[in-house]
Amino acid sequence: MKHALLTLCLLLATSAAAADKQIAITIDDLPVISATPLTLAEKQHVTTQLLNAMKKHGVRAVGFVNEDKLLEKNQLDANVALLEAWLANDMELANHTFGHLGMHKSSVEQMKAAVIKGETISRWLSERAGKPYRYFRHPFTQTGNSVEEQHAFESFLAEHGYSVAPYTIEHNDYLFSCLNDHLLAGKDIGVSRETMLKEYLAHLDNAVEAFETMSQELFGRQIPQVFLIHANRLNGEMLDATLQRLKEHGYRFIPYDQALEDPAYAIKAGPSKKFGPSWLMRWAKTMNKKLSVYGQPDPAEPLMKAFNTHCS
Repeated sequence: MKHALLTLCLLLATSAAAADKQIAITIDDLPVISATPLTLAEKQHVTTQLLNAMKKHGVRAVGFVNEDKLLEKNQLDANVALLEAWLANDMELANHTFGHLGMHKSSVEQMKAAVIKGETISRWLSERAGKPYRYFRHPFTQTGNSVEEQHAFESFLAEHGYSVAPYTIEHNDYLFSCLNDHLLAGKDIGVSRETMLKEYLAHLDNAVEAFETMSQELFGRQIPQVFLIHANRLNGEMLDATLQRLKEHGYRFIPYDQALEDPAYAIKAGPSKKFGPSWLMRWAKTMNKKLSVYGQPDPAEPLMKAFNTHCS
């Protein structure tokens, strides 16, 4: 009887551990990005929506800033205030370059300059608020065209106090965001907004399942995942539902630095060249492992057609 009870307790403990999936939230292109013009009031509204959703779900996110977005005529102070709101809500800011330069088409020297120029305000704000300023995320998550180029740039980042910011889960939110921006502007893109929003959440489900499969095949477990999305109108509206969906997938939200403590993130990921896939794909290459899936599937064909017509 005691043996059976002990076995049951062990099974329950194992099951509970397996169910405790963890995920950190990271948001790119702060303060706000859009395919169509944005008013200051709209940027303020999107920022409030994002922060309210994260506060509701107990999320402490890292927001990656493109400081060129701050330098709008007569809006510098107001745009800086958007970043201050992130810090005031216990979020962390990080560097995403000035100008959103991708490494595939930029020299190492150009990238270095974009990093330095891209930290002027956000580093100062973070230090003034007593927050760390420690991560750099490559635009387009392009980490270099060669091992030598990657090493040269990442050595520079380390010398300036930065850690490269990996991610493991995405779901083409930039595609849906562009379509949403055009729909809100009254453009006929051949897809209704109702359909687009429905497909947005369905695509999230498919993406999560794909990346979970990759984690299981690589490590035999669910590592703490890192979710990458963008600061845009669509996510302002949908982040509450997105975070709820992640909870329904069994996830618990953790800070980014806690996720990165997992041994998986110590595995070397090589240069990306043109495309910047999930670190799960990069690790599979490093580990010489073949997977049954490689990232999220494409959204439904009508959405892909609309994106290729109106956003590419």
